[in-house]
Amino acid sequence: MQLEKSRIGKALREEDTYTICETLLRIEPTVDLYIREKWIAGHDTKLPVVLLHGAGMDSSGYDVPESNTSLVNALAQHGSRTFAFDFRGHGRSSRVADGKSVTVESSVADTVAVLDFVRYVTGQERAILIGESYGTMVAPVVAERYPERVAGLVLLGLIYATLATPIDDMLTELEQAPCGYAFTTEEEWEMFAPSAEPGVLKWHQAHFGTAYAYPVGPYFEAARLPHVQNPSRISSPILVVTGDQDPFASLEDTNRFLSAVASSDKAHLYQPGVGHMPYVEQKAEEARQAICELVNRCSGSDQ
Repeated sequence: MQLEKSRIGKALREEDTYTICETLLRIEPTVDLYIREKWIAGHDTKLPVVLLHGAGMDSSGYDVPESNTSLVNALAQHGSRTFAFDFRGHGRSSRVADGKSVTVESSVADTVAVLDFVRYVTGQERAILIGESYGTMVAPVVAERYPERVAGLVLLGLIYATLATPIDDMLTELEQAPCGYAFTTEEEWEMFAPSAEPGVLKWHQAHFGTAYAYPVGPYFEAARLPHVQNPSRISSPILVVTGDQDPFASLEDTNRFLSAVASSDKAHLYQPGVGHMPYVEQKAEEARQAICELVNRCSGSDQ
């Protein structure tokens, strides 16, 4: 983390409620990470939360301004300062020359740099990690290697050791992607979030559809599972949220992960009718409540 070469924005107020700050954090000579903080000033009494997004999108998906589905708003209202960031190659973070170079290893390095920034900003040594899809492949590796930095894990649409649906055909196509960047289709988003309200689905299609080039590296990382080598080192509280319509997460894989970790505080919220993105689908409120309860336990608070 090179703070002297980073660009830390001014704190701005949104609708007299939330405070927002945007930063481009220099972590390597040619890599800046975009971080968007959102919190309620004077109300941030819980541990900070760092959000790790999925492949084919970026961190803005955690703050969808439709149908009360913003997870960062819910966390801010509950008392956490949130840090949603874009992995290198995604969103407003630095593009990389070859999208295949975005790997779990590079994303772990990105996350640790953000944790260092969180410590610099808040003074907190530990934070809660929330990962979705590809983010669930990265967050447990961070917790395994740096257990002293991770107070809790929330894994949405967990991918651990196996995929419920093989992606061999997809990888064959992505192998030909120019410069390692590709595009999603509207139909793919309908598959990822089958129970999302129409406005929420359209928002994702507009933001991450045919005009959004994403690095293909994370998809190839899904073919190299598992990335966690010593799950017994993970002892922080864990919440997994998956749905029975998820094309990638499965009950068997979730149970395998929860059986392997050392945590004594672990739970699986399994939602009928929900797909790969439970935080924006029809039972999002139930998922948010469970996440806030985990934040309370990690923060030593009952409210």
